[in-house]
Amino acid sequence: MRQRVDALTIAGWGMLLMPLLTMWHEIGGHALYCAAQGGHVATIGAFYVECTGLTGFSDILVACAGVLMNAILAGAAYFLWRQATSDSVRLALWLVWASEGFVAAGYFFFSGVTAFGDLGVGKGGSLASLSIPMPLAFRLFEVVLGVGAYFLLVKAAIRSLNEMIGSGPQTRLAHRQIAHLYYGMAGFCAVVVGSVNPLGIVITIMSAAASSFGGLAGFISVGYASGRSGEAKPFVIERNWMVIASGVIVLTAFAILLGPSRHF
Repeated sequence: MRQRVDALTIAGWGMLLMPLLTMWHEIGGHALYCAAQGGHVATIGAFYVECTGLTGFSDILVACAGVLMNAILAGAAYFLWRQATSDSVRLALWLVWASEGFVAAGYFFFSGVTAFGDLGVGKGGSLASLSIPMPLAFRLFEVVLGVGAYFLLVKAAIRSLNEMIGSGPQTRLAHRQIAHLYYGMAGFCAVVVGSVNPLGIVITIMSAAASSFGGLAGFISVGYASGRSGEAKPFVIERNWMVIASGVIVLTAFAILLGPSRHF
């Protein structure tokens, strides 16, 4: 039985998916919903979008659009993953649905704890205009919802990865290479890109680090979930220079074009 996972290719997926999935959230979510409702997209940064000219429900919809698009892509990628047969395609789709699912659930927890971010109801939070009568109760609801959803998603990610590569001691290396290496590379790249933003350490910690190292933290548990028993399944990820090169190119372009932020 052959099982091999190329570490450089997994790192390449981290470099490639971090900017692509971030742009899906920021541009495909916040910016698109802003423009579609007649708002003005004033600024697009690597990890944030500033929309002006909207109020009320329209403004709230823009705030929630990023998480909504994360959830939609997670569901679509999971459906496609169920249909795929190629090891490489299944791995890519698994990384997408798990990443987007973790980030969507993580936003509820993060905003509930800090009152900041896309779903935050406190000062500086995107939903502060709602003026919720019992903000602490609402934040507690967000925390409970986020933790519950995240727990279920981690269990689903473990179960689905085991379905691909098997379980037991023979799969320990593959589990950790896939989950931990991808997590570390995606998080590292996000912090590096966030550090060049003119807002400095604020955007790095509150957006880049929170959405990567924080939002994707479920991959840590997935990497350690090989189990003590079970059998490995045939699973081969060969070195893919196209993925690696694409990751370097897309990450570099992301950092240069959106790292410093673009104003319109």
